Amino acid sequence: MHKSGMNAFHQAALYLLGAIALSACTISPLQKNKELVDKSLSNTTIPGQFQAVKVGDKDVAPVDDAWLKQFNDPELNALVIEALKNNPSIRVIAARRLQSEALINAAGGAQYPGVSAIGNSGGKVGSSGTGLTGFYIGANWELDLWGRVRTAVARAEQNAKAINADQDAARLSLIATLAKSVWLARSLQEQAQLAKDNAQASQKIADLTQVREKIGASSSNDVAIAKVNAAQAQELALNAATARDQALRAVEVLLGRYPKAELLKTTSLPALPKPVEPGLPADLLERRPDLLAAEARVNSAFYLADEKRLARLPKISLTAGYGYINSQIFTLINGASTSFGVGANVALPLFQGGAIEAQIAYQNAEAQAAMANYGKVVLAAFNDVENALSGEASWREKTGQIQAQLSEQQRVMKNTEAEFQIGRIDQRQIHQQRIKTNVTDINWHQGQVDALSQRINLYLALGGSAE
Repeated sequence: MHKSGMNAFHQAALYLLGAIALSACTISPLQKNKELVDKSLSNTTIPGQFQAVKVGDKDVAPVDDAWLKQFNDPELNALVIEALKNNPSIRVIAARRLQSEALINAAGGAQYPGVSAIGNSGGKVGSSGTGLTGFYIGANWELDLWGRVRTAVARAEQNAKAINADQDAARLSLIATLAKSVWLARSLQEQAQLAKDNAQASQKIADLTQVREKIGASSSNDVAIAKVNAAQAQELALNAATARDQALRAVEVLLGRYPKAELLKTTSLPALPKPVEPGLPADLLERRPDLLAAEARVNSAFYLADEKRLARLPKISLTAGYGYINSQIFTLINGASTSFGVGANVALPLFQGGAIEAQIAYQNAEAQAAMANYGKVVLAAFNDVENALSGEASWREKTGQIQAQLSEQQRVMKNTEAEFQIGRIDQRQIHQQRIKTNVTDINWHQGQVDALSQRINLYLALGGSAE
């Protein structure tokens, strides 16, 4: 019997030593972006700077975190403040942040001794029927010798970091969406008015054509064509008004208001900021909330893998307790009994049917999946930046061309009015040129909104705060 007991002791000791050795080989969480990128994108060459076509404009601006102020739009700034105060999504963000803090506190509570108490009181016919009166106060504290509890706390901190980064991304998305929606609504207010002017001009052309038909200067076919054009222009005006109202309601919903399509205070669009300086460093992406969240999830997955490995090791806890007992039925000693004691508990998983190893394998796979997802997010981030850089350059050039068209069309309009003054043409040509000028103006407004939206996309792609 003595020999058998010694063999069992030796086996337990060997198991303990082996478990400690295994714990020393656990994979540490990846803390640096470069290490993460190298491991998650081992076959991809990441450049030191973005490769999009460089701008030819010498007047460039550095990338600024507080990008909202670069648009110099007071009304938009005020609306952003209102949205951040009243939009329901912001309350969701605040609740998620509280949840992340609670997770850290819950995990951290295991680092401290736990104290609990239990008591009973009653006569011979009391709730227990024993006449037992007493209480017990006990404390239990797990000695975190192997770092299991500390690893759990670190995992909770990484989870909280991921949640907070996700909420930062949602907040930035709200600001960006509001900015685009405000500018679109302003543009559609102008476009709706221009479309209405075109409908009125088309109707005047139809009326003048009917007058000319009566004097034999136009045919019935000319009148029919003019009426068709007037009807189409009226339809376009109705569509433009509908689009304007929908855009205004979208703004009001983002602001947390009732969507009643109230007009904005101004229809002016801000000037497009200067182009960003070329050769932006690729490490700007480290500011992106989605990358921060993906990195934190990788770290969290590896911390959880460490927790599963540390489950092989014994749990050692210190205990202490104080009790008082008194029974009116059972009397073991004279009077009440009190006791105080301290001790230690050791729990060692000798055989779990492979459950621990299965959990370790599962979590290792989760960690690898998190790392692969990080690589996916990195590539998507680079794609966002490259598209935004080239897209902004393209829209900047396009809006310049539309501006040139508008200037020329306005010159044609002015010359047409001069010709009318000297009697060389009639009012139909005036209205026709007004329609063309308005159409070009509509295109310019839409192009300006698209260019501004591309700039917002670039700021979001590069990361950083809006305020």
